[in-house]
Amino acid sequence: MIPEWAETLLVLAVFVVGLRLSAFFSGSETGFYRLSLPRLSIDAKAGDGKAGKLLWFVGRPTEFVATCLIGNNVANYLCSGAISSGIVLFLGGSSEFLEIAATIVMSPVIFVFGELLPKGLYYMVPYSSLKRGLFWLRFVFVLFYPLTWPIVQLTRLIEWFSGDSRPLRDVAIGRNRLVQLVDQGRREGVLTDLQSRLANGLLQMAPQQATNSMIPAARILGIAETSTRDQMLDFAQRFGISEIPVHQAGDDTAWQGYVMVAELQGTTGIPPQIHAMPTLEYRTSKLEALHRLQSQAAAFGAVQKNGRTLGIVSRNGLIEQLFRPALGASSAGPV
Repeated sequence: MIPEWAETLLVLAVFVVGLRLSAFFSGSETGFYRLSLPRLSIDAKAGDGKAGKLLWFVGRPTEFVATCLIGNNVANYLCSGAISSGIVLFLGGSSEFLEIAATIVMSPVIFVFGELLPKGLYYMVPYSSLKRGLFWLRFVFVLFYPLTWPIVQLTRLIEWFSGDSRPLRDVAIGRNRLVQLVDQGRREGVLTDLQSRLANGLLQMAPQQATNSMIPAARILGIAETSTRDQMLDFAQRFGISEIPVHQAGDDTAWQGYVMVAELQGTTGIPPQIHAMPTLEYRTSKLEALHRLQSQAAAFGAVQKNGRTLGIVSRNGLIEQLFRPALGASSAGPV
C-alpha cells in the first residue's frame, strides 16, 4: 500500500507536470505565430541547426498546431485528474459539487501560470523561447504524430472539398510575417513611413471584400439621370461633393453612373455627361475593386449581387484606406 505522503507527492507532481505542459504548448503556439521568418531563414542558412529545425516546422504549420492542441488537451486532463485525486486524498471522498468547486478555485492558477504568463513570455521573445524548448517540441511532435496525422488529413480533406488549395492558416501565417517584415524595414530605415503605411494598407485590404467599404444603396447621396445641370450643381453645393452618383429615372436603386461637378461648370445648354459606373461582383476584394476602378479611371463602382445593386464603392475611399496607419502597430519586434 502506497503511503499517504507518497500519494500526496504523486498528485502534486501530476498537477505540476500538467501545468508545465499547458505553459509549454500554449506558449509555443503563440511564439510560432510571432517568429521572424527572415531572421529564421538567415540563421538556418548560416548553419544554425536549431533555426533549421524550427524552419522545418514553419513549413508544416497544420501539423504543428495539431500537436499543440493535443498537447494542451493532455495537460488539461492531467490537471483535472490531479484535482479530482487530491479531493479524494484530502477529503476522503468526492462529489460533483466538490469537483466543480475545486476546479473553480484552481482555474486562476492554471490560467495565470499555464496560459497567460507563458503566452506573454513567448510573445515577447518567441525565437529564443522556441529554441530552448526545441528538443521537447520535436519529441512530442513524434510522440503525438499517430494522433495528429488523422487530424491533418481531415483538415486537408476539408480544404480539398472547399476548393481552396492554400490552407487559410498558412495564408494567415504568411501575412503576419509579411507585416512583421514591413514593420522591421520601417524601424531600420529601409522603408519610409509612407511606404510602410502603403505596404500595411495593401496587406490589410487584401483579404477584405469590397462590401466592407460599400455605401449601401439606401444611403447613397445621388440624383436622377434626368436632372438638369442646375439641379446637379445645386445638389453638389448642398452636400459638398465633387462627383454625383446618378440612378435611372423612377428607380433610385438602379445606380448606373456619375457626373463630375467640374465638367458641369461652364457647359450651359449641353446635357450633363454621365460616366458609366463599372459593376463589381459582391465577392470582389477591395484590391481588385480598386484595380478595376483605377484601370477604367472610374470614381465609383456598383457592387451587385444577382443583378441587384447593393451599393457603390468610391475609388478615393479605397485609396485613402491604403495609407491609413496600421492599427495596433508595435515598435517592438519579435526576438
